[in-house]
Amino acid sequence: MTLPSGRNFVLSRQTNEGTLSAVITSIGAGLRSLKVGEVEMIQDYATEAATPLCAGVVMAPWTNRLDAGRWTYQDKVREFKINIPEQNNANHGMLLEADYEVLAQGEDSITLGAKIAATEFYPFEVQTSVTYELCDNGITVTHSAENFSKDPAPYAVGSHPYFKFSVANTDDLFLKLDAATVTLVDDRQIPIGKLPTANSKYDLRAGRRVADLDLDENFTDLKFDEAGKAHTYLLTAEGKGLDIWQDSHFKNVVLFTPDFFPSADGPVWAVAIEPSTTAPNAFNTLEDLQWLNAGQVFTARWGVVFTL
Repeated sequence: MTLPSGRNFVLSRQTNEGTLSAVITSIGAGLRSLKVGEVEMIQDYATEAATPLCAGVVMAPWTNRLDAGRWTYQDKVREFKINIPEQNNANHGMLLEADYEVLAQGEDSITLGAKIAATEFYPFEVQTSVTYELCDNGITVTHSAENFSKDPAPYAVGSHPYFKFSVANTDDLFLKLDAATVTLVDDRQIPIGKLPTANSKYDLRAGRRVADLDLDENFTDLKFDEAGKAHTYLLTAEGKGLDIWQDSHFKNVVLFTPDFFPSADGPVWAVAIEPSTTAPNAFNTLEDLQWLNAGQVFTARWGVVFTL
């Protein structure tokens, strides 16, 4: 039976904590499950359901909102289809419904690929891939893109997983992030500026309980450690849980804390932690936007480390 999420690929690895497994979907190259023993770390959805709320999928060649689905290139306004009608925005790029092909597969890793074909809206040919690889204490995700066009191609990438840590209720977990600023947006979620997070309701440095948050925000000016990684934590009160890390190519992270994620058992809390190379509307603001030269390959990584 073909599922709405496409083919579902199961990865497995034996670790000191038990069997670590992941499920990856071919539609959108999404991370659908990450589980060690009986502890689930990704909020799943009904098997027969279409992927809800962009769960797990890869966002490219832009992330988050594109204002009115428009940008200007070579003095021409180019328009993409609107997929958030109430905001008149195009959201999360061109690959949400792409059925990725398998480029390589092993017991504990898989590489999926999808081509962005040249169109009037995006007149570039860019081959993308994403590799999911289990490690002893989590998973590493590697995004790559190569420009096969003769002209430089604008490019951004991100991922949209929804996390949980099933040893505790999601609303009782604590979300922790060290980010100096948050993107201010208008009522259509288009950026209009930045706000310092310190001593504001967006200050997550000490960690805040998920049930006390109502976030759908892009955080910027992240603190990177000596290894060049920024970290978002989703933890129990005892400090166990998840470290979602991202390398320095991912200069932004979106945090979204819906209490209405449509799981198989009905609406539940979930925490989207979305490593993103750019903030919303980067095709127009140009902030943090990559321009891939002809033949250039871009690579960026993020991952999950768990502590039981």
